[in-house]
Amino acid sequence: MKDTTMATKTETKSTELPAGVVPGVVHLALDVADRGQSTVIAVLQDARIELRTALDGGLELAEKLATGALRFSRKLVQKVDDAGASALGGAERVLANAVKNARETTRAAGALASTAASSVGGSQAA
Repeated sequence: MKDTTMATKTETKSTELPAGVVPGVVHLALDVADRGQSTVIAVLQDARIELRTALDGGLELAEKLATGALRFSRKLVQKVDDAGASALGGAERVLANAVKNARETTRAAGALASTAASSVGGSQAA
């Protein structure tokens, strides 16, 4: 009798899955899911870090460009102001010389007219 009981037990066991296979597959699936989740989170963290680095670099570049543009604008204003001051100084000198020359010419013309009038008046008187 023992022989037949054993044979039936082995037959029932061979048609059913062993008790350790299903939990093993479930544990393997959970491990794969856990590793997959960890990998995805790590990749997202790396992407976040790279994005932050790129944005920080862009902001630094914008800040340096703005600083450079302001520095350039200040120098440009200074150069234009220096050129304007130089032009105004030159114009002032030209006008002052023109007025001086006009006065000298007027004095010389007056002296010439006076000499001519005295010459003409002196010859009529004589």
